[in-house]
Amino acid sequence: MKKVGMLGVLTNLGTRLYSHNAGWTYVTRSILSERLGYNVDIVSNTDDFDKYDALVINEGANFKPGVFNFFGGVQDRQIDALKKFSAYKGNVLYLNDFADYTIPCKKRKDLSDYADLTFPKGRVIDITKYGDSVIVGDSHSISAWEPGRTINRLDGKTLNGALKIGLKNLIPTKDQKNVQFYFGNIDVRFHFNRFGGISAIDKIFKRYVDQLTDLKKEGYNITLTHLIPVEDESRKIPGTGKYLGENFFGSQVERLEYVKYFNNIIDQTAESLDLKVARWTNLDYNGLSFDDMESRQSVHLRPSSYMHASKFINS
Repeated sequence: MKKVGMLGVLTNLGTRLYSHNAGWTYVTRSILSERLGYNVDIVSNTDDFDKYDALVINEGANFKPGVFNFFGGVQDRQIDALKKFSAYKGNVLYLNDFADYTIPCKKRKDLSDYADLTFPKGRVIDITKYGDSVIVGDSHSISAWEPGRTINRLDGKTLNGALKIGLKNLIPTKDQKNVQFYFGNIDVRFHFNRFGGISAIDKIFKRYVDQLTDLKKEGYNITLTHLIPVEDESRKIPGTGKYLGENFFGSQVERLEYVKYFNNIIDQTAESLDLKVARWTNLDYNGLSFDDMESRQSVHLRPSSYMHASKFINS
């Protein structure tokens, strides 16, 4: 049996069950294992690469092509990993985007000694297009993923933004007729209160229902996802999680009302259009516990509290 490993050459993949980045590791590892037909190992950049017949390069949930962050400067283990990867002779796949390691080697002074290194070209694999079942949503969609689906993760995308583009246009392939949508948490946090509260939800849901109805007529099997509860206002949020300099708009009580109202309309819509609903049986809908959230400052759930964690993480 072939040995397949998944690693970040410069950024070790997160594996700790309180990290959102680890959630991406476990989701992508599971998708790849299903697709390739082999168990995919999570590999550290200090491991021996040559014991693997194939490597899948995954620089983490926040990777952007051409952008490499070296917090605290370049580390010796990163230099060693670059040299090992340069010498690697097995098959190489790049997850969703190509990671061009010649960029940091040629641009950074502390890597100038390695500017002549060359790296496997391999090929990019787009996991969003795998199979006929996909979850489409913002960064929270990782937490509602379940085995058997792939994922089209659109970080920062609001329900309003998704509807402007068109839900159908966010489904990666025409063969993916089994679709789960998960949008709205961002709208609750930043937008509903500014645009009328409950009335804003009613307006956006009219557009939502219109597009869902069209997809249903075209033969799509659709699942809608309940929003997660609202956390206590004392939660510290990093600058990247703010909008217009604010952690949220509307009090916790107001936003919790929006979540309950939104989820209630999801239930009503699902019943009228014969859709499925993905619900949080492991969370308290009256308020999100910090024990279910990332340990660091963030708005995301920790992987151990994911909707289907028992199927691919906790087990």
